[in-house]
Amino acid sequence: MPIVLSDDTEPEPDVQILRRRSVPYKEREGDASDALLVIEVAESSLAYDRTTKLKLYAAAGIPEYWVVDCVAESIEIHRVPGADGYRDVTRLDGPTATVVPQAFPDVALTLAEIFA
Repeated sequence: MPIVLSDDTEPEPDVQILRRRSVPYKEREGDASDALLVIEVAESSLAYDRTTKLKLYAAAGIPEYWVVDCVAESIEIHRVPGADGYRDVTRLDGPTATVVPQAFPDVALTLAEIFA
């Protein structure tokens, strides 16, 4: 399902976590204000996800963006969006590293669970 970022920009992230709302998403597409977390799973698209998509999501105000690097088995967590990108960037690697979505602080996943 695409996410509407502007009149002419509707990327299709691999995973998007959207807030609950009264109008079902099947009746109206989600937009940047609905997004809690957007995830791109990258193998061949890593450079594009780290540049073009990152800038689009940040400029639209997506609060949290993850780039899952399948080859390196790592996750880049981007938070605090701005016009030029994200101001808070963390890279997690190694099977015991734990990722916690900002919108769901009670949910913790190790990279071993993600890349199993």
